[in-house]
Parts: sequence; C-alpha cells; structure tokens
Amino acid sequence: MRMKVTKRQDETLHRLLAQLCELYNMALQQRRNAYRELRFSVNYLNQQTQLTELRGGIEEYGNFPVAIQRDPLRRLDRAFKAFFRRCKSGEKPGFPRFRSRDRYDSFNVPTGSFSFSGGMLKLTRLGTFRTKTKCKIKGDPLEIRVKRCGSKWQAQVVCDIGPAPERIAVRNAIGIDVGLTTLATLSDGSEIANPRWTKQEEDRLAAANQDLARKVKGSKNRANSRERVRRVHQRIAGLRLSYLTGVAKQLVAEYDLIAHEKLNIRGMAQSRFAKSILDAAWAQLVKTLNSEAEKAGKWVVPVDPRNTTKTCSGCGELVPKTLWQRQHDCPRCGLSLGRDHNAALNIKRLGESLASKQNCILATTRESCI
Repeated sequence: MRMKVTKRQDETLHRLLAQLCELYNMALQQRRNAYRELRFSVNYLNQQTQLTELRGGIEEYGNFPVAIQRDPLRRLDRAFKAFFRRCKSGEKPGFPRFRSRDRYDSFNVPTGSFSFSGGMLKLTRLGTFRTKTKCKIKGDPLEIRVKRCGSKWQAQVVCDIGPAPERIAVRNAIGIDVGLTTLATLSDGSEIANPRWTKQEEDRLAAANQDLARKVKGSKNRANSRERVRRVHQRIAGLRLSYLTGVAKQLVAEYDLIAHEKLNIRGMAQSRFAKSILDAAWAQLVKTLNSEAEKAGKWVVPVDPRNTTKTCSGCGELVPKTLWQRQHDCPRCGLSLGRDHNAALNIKRLGESLASKQNCILATTRESCI
C-alpha cells in the first residue's frame, strides 16, 4: 500500500533508514574484526545485548523503537547463515558486504509495533500514516515492511492467510513452452503474446537516461533526474507484473495441471539474448503460476527441458533443429507443426507422467474409468 507522508514524517523515515544502515555496517565490521583478530564469532544475541547498551549511552539511538533497530541485526545474521550454508554446499559463497545509504531502502516492523484501521497505519513512536491501496488485507498481519521507492514510501503487509487448500484431482492438463517471439505456446496450439514491455518504453527510458547523464554528480537536478529514471523502470515493472498475473490467473482457472520447463534462466541470461529473456520474465511467470495454483489447489509441475524441442510428439523420434528452424517436420511419422507447439506437447506428456508419480489423481474418479 502507498503511504502518504508529510514532510516531517519523510525526514523521520529518512533519518531512521540512515541509522539502520549505520547499525548494519557497524555490526558487520564488529563480526569481521572479532573473527580476524580474536578468532571469536559474534552472534545475533551478543549484538542485541550491545544494542541495548548503545541505546542507553547515545541519545540518538534511543529516539527510535528498539524492535525496528534489531531488524538490521537480524538481516546480517541471516546473511551470515546463508554464507555458511553456501560454503558447505559448495556454492559460490558471497561474503556479506557493507551497505550504502542509497541502497538501504527498507525496514521491518514486527507484530505489536503497528496497528492498521480505517486506512490509517500507526507505527510505534514513528507516527500515524495515511495509506492508499486497492487491495484488502486478508488473514492476520504478522509484520510490515516499510520500503522507500525513490521519493515515495510503501508499506508491504505480510499476513498469515491460513493453510493452503488440498490439491484437487486433475481433469485437464496443459503444457507451456516459453519463448521470446511469443511469451508462451500452449500444448493446445494457442499462444500468449509477448508485449515486450521494455521495448514499449525504450524511448521514454532513453530520454530519461540521457537527461541523467547531463546532470552534475551530487546536484539536486541529478537527484530529480534519477527519480525520473526510477519511475520509468517502476512503470515497466508494474506493467509486466500486471500482465503476468493476469496470464497466470487465467491458466490456473482453466487447467488443473500446468507443466513447464525447469530452465536455468540465470545461465541463459548470460547469452546475447539476455535483454529479451529478462524482459520476458519467465521466472516471474513461473513464480506467479505457483502462487496462484497453491491458492486454488491446482498443480504446477516443472519438467526436464532436455530434448523437448527435438523429440517428435507423435512418434518419439529425435529431429535435430537449429535455433532458427521454427517448424517441426518429422521424417518418420510425417507430423508437421510449429516447433514450440511440438515442445509444449512433450512438456505436457512429461508433466502428466511426473504428476502421476506424485500421487496426483489423473483422469478422474474410479466410476468414470469403468
């Protein structure tokens, strides 16, 4: 939800973010020095105790609620736990880094430190804020994340909406093959268009970037130009999210099982098609599909993408193709159809096979099978 803040409230929130960023960096420096010099590991409880002492000794730190000031300590603790987990699993570790004030944009408010009623959000010791949103809060609010979006502020409410409904029996299934020419091709032959959101806004984005490049670093005009660039990017992200959410809801409403390829999108984004792949947002589509399917009790099954394009959906023959061949012509059974349509049929078949192994009830009830 959008937060409507006064000038004084805006200054208070900016001061709080700067202090939280400082606490994060101080805590990170303490952990590094303690281990390098004394071979001692400082944990979250140690730093929480020292935060209490810091609040008693420095008045500046006592002006804000301690429940919010503990948030950067929890974030740092999670960062170190993730670092050690990656080290043990053999992944690229990525040691926690210091944060810039310009990039420290949010803080969490736990249960008991906020209340919400009648469009007014009250944060303990921070004031009461008017809000604007089209969404209704469902379930029990657990925490609120206050986020700075350029010159605006948002409040993201995390709620407990209860257990997910039980999965239903599968009566109809669909396979989807994602692409760039079209966003997705379905196994029934229909296609979902790729709007190419970045291309639609590239003129506006180019003008905003050119305007930013002409401004003197550190000036107020440069800050205004940076905000203009951010708003263009925010508009593109909003259009993309709205479209993908609509696509996901329509697919979940029509089909009980949706099979898709389990792609290495991060690796594919290293190619020359990186801009188009990231603009298509396949990962965001899959994430939205999983979310909508869980709420509706439907199935979303990822399948191995190997040879889904080469394999003939009619007879199983492997038919090699180059990237530029958009038609599938099988020399064995004579099947001729679009390359992506053929892949979607194979994805559907693999998805149904995997679903049956996961105790997904295919076909229908016992009576209908007799």
